[in-house]
Amino acid sequence: MTLLSSSMAFAQEGERGRDDQLNIIYWQAPSILNPYLSGGVKERDASSMVLEPLANADEKGELVPKLAVEIPTVENGGMTEDLTAITWKLKEGVTWSDGTPVTADDVKFTADYCMNPEGGCAQLSKFNDVKNVEVIDDRTITIHFDEPKPYPYLPFVGAASPIL
Repeated sequence: MTLLSSSMAFAQEGERGRDDQLNIIYWQAPSILNPYLSGGVKERDASSMVLEPLANADEKGELVPKLAVEIPTVENGGMTEDLTAITWKLKEGVTWSDGTPVTADDVKFTADYCMNPEGGCAQLSKFNDVKNVEVIDDRTITIHFDEPKPYPYLPFVGAASPIL
């Protein structure tokens, strides 16, 4: 009983999770860390620890920028008035684990990867009506849609659609 009490006190003191180990327990282990090749929650959750999207939803369901500077809207000039294009700007200083910068080319690569008809992308529905992804500069991309998209926040938003 002493060990249990000691452990509980340890957790209550705010020390829990400070041993550099994270245990995520599912009924089955993740088989791949690429959510574009799996529709499973276990793969999506596991990959979200190492791959990030341009934006994600917070606990209230509001979009918050992750790799992007801000959430593009018509009001801030990030979306065209006719709702056929959205422009995202990447934050400065974001790097991959090897130290190379995350760039607009990485975003375009991800779109091309998933939209390739021979690729079998499990998240292809996130790219419905995407005509193309245009690299404007190292930190800016514009997604062009085939038709107006009143809600253009599916490509590259959320754990199932990160940047590769």
